[in-house]
Amino acid sequence: MTAAAHRSPRGTVLIMVMVMVAMLAIVAVSEMFLIRGEVGAAAAGRDGVQARAAAMSGIYRAIAVLTAEGDEPIDHRDNPELFQAQPLTDAEDAWEFTVFADNPDDPDNLRYGLIDEAGKINLNLTSDETLKALGLTDELAECLRDWLDSDDDPHINGAEQEYYQQLPRPYTIRNGPLGTLEELLLVKGFTGSIVYGEDANANGLLEPNECDGDESFPPDDGDSELNRGLRYVATTITHEPNVDSEGNPRININQGSGPALAGALRDAGFGNQVVQFLGAVRGAGVPIPDPSALLGMTLEVKVSRPGPGGATIETTITLTSGVTAENLPLVMDRLTSGGIPLGGQEILIGRVNLLSAPVEVLLALPGLDENLAQEIVATRETLDFEEQATTAWLVTRGVVSDDTFKKVAPSLTTRSYQYTVRSFGYKPGSGQFCVLEAVVDLASGQPRIMRMRDMTRLGVPFVPEGVER
Repeated sequence: MTAAAHRSPRGTVLIMVMVMVAMLAIVAVSEMFLIRGEVGAAAAGRDGVQARAAAMSGIYRAIAVLTAEGDEPIDHRDNPELFQAQPLTDAEDAWEFTVFADNPDDPDNLRYGLIDEAGKINLNLTSDETLKALGLTDELAECLRDWLDSDDDPHINGAEQEYYQQLPRPYTIRNGPLGTLEELLLVKGFTGSIVYGEDANANGLLEPNECDGDESFPPDDGDSELNRGLRYVATTITHEPNVDSEGNPRININQGSGPALAGALRDAGFGNQVVQFLGAVRGAGVPIPDPSALLGMTLEVKVSRPGPGGATIETTITLTSGVTAENLPLVMDRLTSGGIPLGGQEILIGRVNLLSAPVEVLLALPGLDENLAQEIVATRETLDFEEQATTAWLVTRGVVSDDTFKKVAPSLTTRSYQYTVRSFGYKPGSGQFCVLEAVVDLASGQPRIMRMRDMTRLGVPFVPEGVER
């Protein structure tokens, strides 16, 4: 009889039980790790949702500030009390948001506020001179011009559809206005360095990797000054309703019959000299390109009077507009030379806000030099609320001459309706954060978010207390 014949059945069962117990243990451990992983993933997902909600709270705070009613607007440019490290609850470990922006006046620190898009040049409506003043080469300016115009005839240094069709990955040229600033990256010659400068993480601060030459991304000149690129001075979205300070449609001085125009002008508070002058201009069929042109404007008209023997004598007289520095604020508020119809209202496109544009933008406008740009920035800080209503203070405060005003005024406004909001949502000490950038439009009367993008992948924009990169 062999040894196998004497093996106990109970021993075999014991071995099988032990194997099964071992397998169950392995399964249990695997399930434990799986559950822990799912719990961790759920926690991370929850924190990600909360971080995004915190960032959205900053965007909603910005909209609330922009639409708040009161005698004077709330400061939205730099207001730490409303925009810096704002907790969402009273708990010690509450999520927070900070709304931040570039601060060229103090490059080492941020502003806690919004970015006024009307403080920039609208690339869809710029002249070649303005584009070059923004630092674009002749080739870049002509390539952009070809992208914007509706024809297929390239400029000497430009590029139309034929060029784009021959690319390894062809695409269709816009032949119309840019929708976003990022669309520039599709235009021949434009690069990320041109559009965004050296500010790779779009936080408005000079980081070590943005000041080390070719050692690391992004490319930079290593001069210890942050090149902010076109995004700091250019936009594609600015427009405003063509209404006066009370929200009423402005009087179009290039339209309407004599009596109707005269009645509207008198109702708006204009005197006889202005009314009669504009009536004569309309009768002569002379178009007025902008209300600012009325400042000191004259018009020669022929008049007939009876002469000796029943003859008619024609003489030429010179009429003066009657528009001076005294009534210029009324002119710039109540009158228009016409706008663009859109959705049942008339709008003006691409005007630069005189109250918020930085020196670099002002220098790109016709008739302004470094001294005038600096004086404008200094003077606007001293204006009262009433003066800020129109661009007339450039003349009433003696900042520019009448001729310079008439050159630059058609490019200017003192209103803003589109803002960029960069909101950083985070929980101190958690390492969780979210950065959102939204463009808010107020032109329709109701705030709307035109577009929004998640910038979290660019990293922590700055380090609040208790948050690590």
